[in-house]
Amino acid sequence: MTVATELTNELDRLASEHSVEISAIITRSGAPIAWHLPPGSSAETIATLSATIFGASEVIFTGSGWNKPAKVSVESIPEGCMVTRSLGRKAILVLMSKKLDLSQLDIKASEAEVRIRELMQNE
Repeated sequence: MTVATELTNELDRLASEHSVEISAIITRSGAPIAWHLPPGSSAETIATLSATIFGASEVIFTGSGWNKPAKVSVESIPEGCMVTRSLGRKAILVLMSKKLDLSQLDIKASEAEVRIRELMQNE
């Protein structure tokens, strides 16, 4: 089984077990690596825009003399939330849910980050 397949399986598990409707592992430049999306969604669009949000946050933080953020969260009440987490120098994890609140989604993202980092080290 390829690493990309294992990553996709992990994202599929998050959807089926934890109400994560949209998830992706993307490069910092905005290219999709693995994803779980509803029909009609574009992996390229989600990857590009999520990388832009995360990258812009890094610029804001470092421009203020702060360390780069490890995660960036966005909440739309009552519609849902998004958590993006750094997976190191090359990748970002993106999770979105309408059923979980921000704190619940952040916990799932933290747990998923550990597993995904393990899978990516095998690449």
